[in-house]
Formats: sequence, structure tokens, C-alpha cells
Amino acid sequence: MKKGRKKTSDGTPASEPQKQSRWAAPAVIAALVLVFYLVPLASESASIQWDAADLHYPFQKYWSDHVRSGSLPSWTPYVYAGYPFLAYPETAAWYPPHWPFFLIGITPRMIQAELALNALIACLGAFLLISRLVENRSAAVLGGLCYGLSGFFAGHASHVGIFAAAACLPWLLLAFRRALDGSAVRYTALGGMAGAAMILAGYFQTAMYGFLALGLYALADLYRAPRRWLRIASIVAGMLALAIIVAAIQIVPTLELVETTSRATSNYSRATDGVLELRALPTLVAPDWLGAISDKYTGPADITQYYFYAGFLLLPLAALGLAKTKTRLHALFLIVPAAWFMLGSAAGLYRLAMLLPGMNKVREPIQGWFVVALGLAMLAAAGFAWVVRRWRVPYLGAILIAVLFVDVWYWNLLENPLAYGHFTFDSAYGDGEDALLRHVARAVPPLTRFEGGRRAPVGPQNFAVDLHLETTAGYAALPIGDYMRYLAVMKQNPNLRDGLNVSTYLTADSAGVASNPSVLPRVYFPKSIMDVGNRAEALRAIQTLDPRLQSVALLPHRAIWQDPAATATVISYNEESYRIRYHATSPALLRLSVPYYPGWRATVDGQQLPIVHVDLMLMGVVVPAGDRELQFSFRSDSFGIGVVITLAGLVLCSLLVAVPGRALRGFSRSLAAPP
Repeated sequence: MKKGRKKTSDGTPASEPQKQSRWAAPAVIAALVLVFYLVPLASESASIQWDAADLHYPFQKYWSDHVRSGSLPSWTPYVYAGYPFLAYPETAAWYPPHWPFFLIGITPRMIQAELALNALIACLGAFLLISRLVENRSAAVLGGLCYGLSGFFAGHASHVGIFAAAACLPWLLLAFRRALDGSAVRYTALGGMAGAAMILAGYFQTAMYGFLALGLYALADLYRAPRRWLRIASIVAGMLALAIIVAAIQIVPTLELVETTSRATSNYSRATDGVLELRALPTLVAPDWLGAISDKYTGPADITQYYFYAGFLLLPLAALGLAKTKTRLHALFLIVPAAWFMLGSAAGLYRLAMLLPGMNKVREPIQGWFVVALGLAMLAAAGFAWVVRRWRVPYLGAILIAVLFVDVWYWNLLENPLAYGHFTFDSAYGDGEDALLRHVARAVPPLTRFEGGRRAPVGPQNFAVDLHLETTAGYAALPIGDYMRYLAVMKQNPNLRDGLNVSTYLTADSAGVASNPSVLPRVYFPKSIMDVGNRAEALRAIQTLDPRLQSVALLPHRAIWQDPAATATVISYNEESYRIRYHATSPALLRLSVPYYPGWRATVDGQQLPIVHVDLMLMGVVVPAGDRELQFSFRSDSFGIGVVITLAGLVLCSLLVAVPGRALRGFSRSLAAPP
């Protein structure tokens, strides 16, 4: 039997050119995004900067180097005297769009390529979402560009995690739209995977704002069709649950890390940083209103947060789009509550949002501007569709798209110091890092540390990860709390520097490097032990502690008869383990100058020994008497749990996507049926 030709939505046969035209708009978007990012991708006088250079580049390069060598760096000794590397989310180790770059190898230029790819993801997602609401593909193209090339992305070009998470939002909303209008189970699963990608991008706060946007978008449909509440609620809940399950590989280790930091007890429900300030709103139409372009900035403290420009056509077209009822409802449900929330606690809605689980742990509500940006892009696309339908001028749509593109290209990239550094990477970072390698890294003896880290005057702030130089400092949002308290006390009690195994440090004026002749070994037996009952007592004790004479041990622990003549030597080590030969005539406490963290294990002759908190934040173990070998090694149980949950989630989502359409339709009808 001869197969019938495919038909269009109005029932007419689809010609080959019509079928090919489905790819025309995405191809145009891809070409424009490539042109938009051509300068930072190709120019030698363009560089990543700020967090992109200080945090994302060193951490991603370290991760990429290990992956390409066939290993997973669960622990790194190069920042904070030791840190659970895979627990830190901003590396975005598991964010799928970045994996090709990890496998190729991370360079500063690759970070620029990541931004370009995520901009394309944002533009295409917004295009496809708007195409479901506006019956004009050219209008959807304009809406996609208004979102993915907007001022939010220009301002956050140095925050790769925020940039990537915001790029995923349209795909999450698109999956909801498809689930609500068609195959509920299949698109709920795809939405869960989109939501997981948003989490895995590495900035949980942005992901939380994205899920709030999903809730607002769903409320618009609930307002329009309240009898569909069960279907709407089921889809949203399913997407959220699947997203959390699939992203567990990052969520579980990060939650364990958060519990060791000051963020565990923080509460931003009343006071917060980074609220929406009305004086920044004129940047929607005047890009240099606050002086961000001309380098005469006069706005709120963080210049990256308050740049909103998305073209001078945006607001006029958005105003026209308010007349488009089908688009207006969803756009306003995104714009109004999000803007109200960003005004902070004084405006009221912020306090209500803080009642949601986890919201009181996030700050800087202004980082949710991408939700408003998407709503404005939707309205602008609707206004564009009305204009081209009202005035049937040949090529009017193409002209408006070209005008908007040139406008945002000039202001949001070419002339914008937020979008990229207008200098070479080597002049700002690379040459300084090379100097540190020559003059500092080679002066630090093995199994000792350099104190300076972030205060080093040259190179990225996390240069130590790139140089494989063990340091006491680092640049990350989630440092271990007890460790940071130790460093704070060390400013008043310099003896703690010896106990932290610091052999080399920057002078007070950061102009030179000095040696510390009294440095203590990475591993040794303290002369005597002071027992304390809790961390508060330990914190008080280290304020006058001299580690050469004594160490502080947190109870409970095994009985100790400290041997002043006991000896210990590291006979082999790597980034995640130490093999130690020791001699002691009695059960004694051996001290290892590595931060205490769940996942470290100590074994002697195959027998696991409990690890003791020493000197507030370091590790020790009460070893049996004799001449023996002790093995310290790190293996994160939370990471293993996360891997298992994620794999189960991926299998579940794959099955839900692959279920035959007939079964999906039956389940969808059951959800659609009124209670």
C-alpha cells in the first residue's frame, strides 16, 4: 500500500520545502549566536574574566585533566588545605552540555565556547517555547534572541553556572507545555531531565528560581483551566521529583558539604543581599544608564547583577504584546511575581516565598531576573507578530530581527565590559600564573603548603588548582566552616601556621615570599593531648595553642597514652591518600594536617580506626602500639549514593520516554479526567 504524504496542521500536503523550513529558524538562530560570540571566541584580545577565570576555568581544567586521564578527583589538596572537590557544585562536573569540552580539554577559550553554546541553548529553547504560544516563527526567533542575548546573560558572562542554569529554563517550561497539551508522561520525564540539567549547571539558587518560574507558569494554566488542576499539579510535581532524582549525583554530595559550612545555619528570610533596585530598571532601554558600558558605574554594589538591556525594541514590542491574550497571561505570571519577589523582604512577597523549603538559604533575589527576561521576550514576540500581521511590508520581520540583533550585539557584547575582558588572558592571568610557578611553586617543599592563595597578587584566584600547588586558601562559595574559623584564629595566633604545615607564605604586604622554619610535618605525634568536649571548647583552646607542644582532641575517642618519642613518616601519597609508617610504644594519637571531612578513613593492618577531630578542624587517629603502616584514604559515600540514585533516575526517565504512545495517552486521559 502506498504511504500518504505528510500533511500540515491545516490538512494540506506538506511539500519538501515546507518540511525543510522547520529547520530554517533554528539554523538562523545558530548562525546569529555564532556571529554574536565570534569576537570572544576568535579574538586574541578577548578573555574570560572575574569568576570565569578565577573559579570556573581552574576547577573545570582540573576536572577535565582528571577525566581525560581516567580518574575522578573526589578530593583535592590544592585549596583550603584539602577540599571535597566533587561535592562543590560550581564546577558543573555533570552538566551534559559541557562534557564535550571536558573531553577535549579546558582552556580559557573553551569557557567562552561554553557560554556561546549555552546562549544557543537559551535562544533555541525560548524560540521553541514561544512557538507554542505565538503562531509566527519569525516572532518566535525574535523572542528567542531577546532572551538568550539579553542583558542578564551579558552581565553574568563571568558566572558560568548562573548563565547555564538560566539557559535551561525555556526547555523546562517547553516540556511542561508539551506535557499539558499532549503526552503527559513522556514530556514530564523530559522536563525532569531539563530540570536536572538546570541543577547540574552548578548554581542551585538559579535552579530554585527556575523551578519557581515553572510553578508560576503552571499557575497561569491553572487560572485559565482550574478543572485541570490534577493534571497540572501532577506534571509539575513529577518534573521536580525526577529532576532531583536525576541530579542526585551532585545534590547528595553538595548537601553533605553544605552541612559543614556556615550556609547550614544561614537564614536570609528577613535580610538579604542583591534586591531589585528601581534605579536599575532604566537599563532596559538605556544600556549605559548606570555607567556599566562607559566604565563609570554608579549603580548597586555588584555590577554584574543590574544590567537588563535586551534591545530598544523590547519594551515597545512587549507593550504591543500585552494585547495578545494567549501570550499575555503566561508572560505576566512570570514577570509580576518575579519582579515583586526581587524587591526583597520590604515588599512582602519575598517573606512569603521564604516559607518554601530551602528558600531561606539563598540570597540575592536579583539573580532571578532571567525569569522576568523570559516573560518580556514572550511579550515582545507577541507584539512582533501583531506588527508584521498588521503591516504587511515585505521583509519587515527580517528587518526587525536584524535591527534587534545588531542593537544587542553592539551593546551586550562588542561594547560591553561585562560580556568579556577586553584584554588577553595571558596579560591578566596567564603570565602571572607562570611567574607563580617559577618563583613560588618550586620553592614550596613537598608535603608542605603555601599560605597566600587568594592573596597572591597575580594569576587566577584558584591558581593553586591549576599549578598543583598545595595552599591554605581558596576561592569558592562553600568553604568548610571549622577550617575557616581556624584560619581566622591563625591571624592572632601565628603558631597555628606551623600546625597547618605552612612552609612558605606571602609577606604581610604581599610583595614577597618568606619561609617558615618552624613548620611542622604533614603527619606527626603531638607531644601531649588536651581533651575537649565540643567544638566551642576546641575553638577557645586553639586561640593560645602551640602545636609544637600540644594538640586538642575532641571527645569521645579511644584511650591515649601519648608517646613523646613516637615517630611517623609519609612513605607514599597522592591527592586522596597517605601511606604512613609509624613507631609508637603505646596507643597514641597521630595527627594528620588535613581538614576533617566525612569520607576519610584510616586503617591499620586492614582494621578501620575511628578518626578524631584534632585542633578543631584537622584529623587524627589513635593508633595501636608497634611498628606499623597506617593508610589514610578518601572515598565519598555520599557521592556513591548520588550515583546510584542518578542512574536509577536516568533509567526511569528513559523508560517513561520510550513507553508506547498508546499507554501514554491512556495515562494522560486518566490525569485529564475531572475528580
